[in-house]
Amino acid sequence: MKKKYPSISVCMIVKDEEGNLPRLLTSIKGLADEVIIVDTGSKDNTVSIAREFGAKVYHFPWCDDFSAARNESLKHATKDFILWLDGDDEVKETEHHKIRSHLRKHPGTGVYLRTYVEGEGQAMQLRIFPNHRGVRFEGRVHEQVIQFLEAEDIPRNTCNASIIHHGYEERGSLEEKLRRNRRILEQELVNRPEDLNVPFFLARTCGGLGETESALSYLDTIIDQGLKDPVAARQAVFRLAFLEKGQILSLSGRVEEALPVLIHGKSLFPQSALIRFILGKLHFERREYREAFEELLTLKDETFQNETTPVNVPYMKKWLHRALGVSALFVEDFGVAEECFKTTIQSDPTDRAAYHHLAVTRERKGDMEGAIAACRLGLARSNDDAYLRKRLFFLLVKKEEFGQALDCYETLNGEKLDIDVLSGRFFLSCRALDAQGIQLYYQLLQEKLSIGPLRFPQNLQVTKCGLKALTDPRSTDLFEAAVAFLTAQAA
Repeated sequence: MKKKYPSISVCMIVKDEEGNLPRLLTSIKGLADEVIIVDTGSKDNTVSIAREFGAKVYHFPWCDDFSAARNESLKHATKDFILWLDGDDEVKETEHHKIRSHLRKHPGTGVYLRTYVEGEGQAMQLRIFPNHRGVRFEGRVHEQVIQFLEAEDIPRNTCNASIIHHGYEERGSLEEKLRRNRRILEQELVNRPEDLNVPFFLARTCGGLGETESALSYLDTIIDQGLKDPVAARQAVFRLAFLEKGQILSLSGRVEEALPVLIHGKSLFPQSALIRFILGKLHFERREYREAFEELLTLKDETFQNETTPVNVPYMKKWLHRALGVSALFVEDFGVAEECFKTTIQSDPTDRAAYHHLAVTRERKGDMEGAIAACRLGLARSNDDAYLRKRLFFLLVKKEEFGQALDCYETLNGEKLDIDVLSGRFFLSCRALDAQGIQLYYQLLQEKLSIGPLRFPQNLQVTKCGLKALTDPRSTDLFEAAVAFLTAQAA
């Protein structure tokens, strides 16, 4: 006989959610075996909408305590598992089978689900837990049930299912919410000074209000406690405090202070992908490419899928591969560089910079055919990018494909008069022994260098000095190679 799926009670607390509730309740149809809704004082049609969908509705007076309201909902749950949701959540039908199958395979466990937060990214949240007698949330704000599961030694695992959180607030209402949360958390800190989650959420709240020094002070409280108390050091919030402090300092332009915080955090938590990511990012932005390479290389295959703090995974992975690839170029690990840029192209075939970097990588490791191929592929996919076409011109010149280089030059449009391009075109004229071209491009070069144009070889030394004063040595190299070829022909 086929084993039944465990039953699920969906529990939520709501207030004035008439705009969101139909979407949520429609989305959990077929997943929830019962829906428990605790209303904390709605003045709109929330309650009637909930009843229309068949939810069991209870009333609870708001008392500045989210856990108290959520625990009221738990009292009425009768099924095997509890899935807690917010009124502005959504669970797509594609996720239903994933959740039910996971619960059947892992009976009696707490389950983390991936929550996508609009405007913030994604995070893993403990959303499902067994309906044990006595189970309860703790914390008046940012309420959690993890303390109960830990005390009861209930195992936790991760399910590959997702929730979409549609919550979005205007700046005014968000600031009002943050000030409310700070007031509640400050009282909570008085009542529960031993709970390190309270100063952590206070730090985040103060950060949201722009009160940087207060946020740093609360984080220091957590770090100091964790450094002297082994029990506190085992809490996830201790690791997050280093990450949060490093980010706040770096975003405030205090990078010199952020680096030692993150380095200390990495020494305590060497497996923390986020600490390494932020540390590598700071090194990269400071052009410390060796240090950036060493940090980011450990994350090359990181998915960032199991983080419990909100992260923008697509952005992080794209930034990681670009920064690691560029850093690898500087330390001359061309294998890693090429792998990174090819990965970027695979995920985003329109990324022009990735083709440029891939061409540079292949050129520097001596693969001229591969470099040219990267440029051509990029040009085919990026609507004729000017920088790629210019790089292709120089690659063809370097490979001595002079006919193709001339054809490429004709397609350069406004870049034809760039000094480095003119040097390349002067070189091609010299190699072709094109007397008219030699004079034309020699004089154009002098004009771009603000030198009174004279016929070749007049002003030769002045022109060379003007080119050598430029940052990019390519112009000088091409010009001197052209002059050397003419000199050899005249000998």
